[in-house]
Order: sequence, then structure tokens, then C-alpha cells
Amino acid sequence: MNKLLWMAIAAVALVACNSEKADEKKEIEPKAEKVFMYNDYNDVQIPAAEKYGITPLEHRNVNFDSIQQLAKVEADDSILIIEPLTHSVPYLTHNAKALLMEIARNFQDSLAARGARPYCLHVTSMLRTLNDVRSLVKHNNNASETSAHSYGTTFDIAHNNFYPIPKFDKGPGKSLSNNELKHLLGHVLYRLRMQKKCWVLIEENQRCYHITCNS
Repeated sequence: MNKLLWMAIAAVALVACNSEKADEKKEIEPKAEKVFMYNDYNDVQIPAAEKYGITPLEHRNVNFDSIQQLAKVEADDSILIIEPLTHSVPYLTHNAKALLMEIARNFQDSLAARGARPYCLHVTSMLRTLNDVRSLVKHNNNASETSAHSYGTTFDIAHNNFYPIPKFDKGPGKSLSNNELKHLLGHVLYRLRMQKKCWVLIEENQRCYHITCNS
């Protein structure tokens, strides 16, 4: 009887220990579903944009390169590409540009850590003038007349388009599904958001992560 009792106690202790380890693992690597619950709307993104961004510009007939607060963002085929922009221009504040590049590099690190092949991020929107915003609202019912994009602190990264880097087409590494890549990018953003470096809104209609720099 005593032997059976001790065996039962040992079994309970083992289950408890495994449960604690599982909880620790969750803390280190949160599930992607947890990331998708972060919906940072304008109530947090606009104050950050106003604090750290530029004064919104009325129209595009300005020399963006002459605005000291802004930096031009150029495509880098090793980490990110920029979609042909119709309602925005490829400029961000210096800190927002640095954040975008950090996201791109961290994404590559996460891919490598999982033995996956490299994929480029796809940037779909950056700085918008007030005229851009008004034009977008006319054509998109989901667009807001008050946009964090107007301050140069905010950019969108597609979560439905990830491009394999051509020069690594025949290189090592496994291919990942779009859903796996979306979740992986979500983890990257989760970690940066927990460090208070950014605010993130997952836009399912526009199929992008809408990200505002918090510095």
C-alpha cells in the first residue's frame, strides 16, 4: 500500500513539474494568437505620433529631403521591399525608420533560428500628407480622417505577402507557409511592443500590421 501511495505522489509531482516548465516556455515564447489580441487603435497611436512625429503636411509639393525630421526609406532586397505607393511617400522619422529596420533584421534572425529560408518584408504604406488621407478616405470606407501616418511615425507591413529573397532561391532552409510567416512576424512585433518601442494594430481588412513608433 505504501509503495502504491509513493508512486501516486511521484506521478503527481512529475505532472506539476512538467506543467511549470510548460508555463515557463509560454512566458519565453508566447503563442501567436496572444499577439493578435493587441489592437492598439488611434487612442494610443495618435498621441505617440503627435509626441514624436512631424507637423502634418498639407500636400506633397514640398521637398521631403529638406525636412530634417524625416529620412527616406529605400528598399533593401535582402530584408524588405516597398510596394509602389499611391497614397503615401517613402519617408519616416529617423526613429521610425530605425524601428522598421530593426523589425526587418529581427524577422531574419527569427527565420534563421527556425532553419527557414530568408523572406523579405513587404512595406505597403508610410508617410501620408493630409491630402493623401482625404483622398484615401474617399476610396476606402475603413480609412480614418485622423491618421497616425500623417506624422511620419507610422508604417504598414503586409501580413499576407512575404517574398522569398531571390539570391537564396536554391540555398538552404525550409519554406514556410504564409500563415507561419504571419505568426512569426507577430512574435517579432510582440517582443518590441512589450519593450514599449511601438504600438501595433492588426488590420485584417487591409491585411497588414499597422505600426507606430513610440520614440
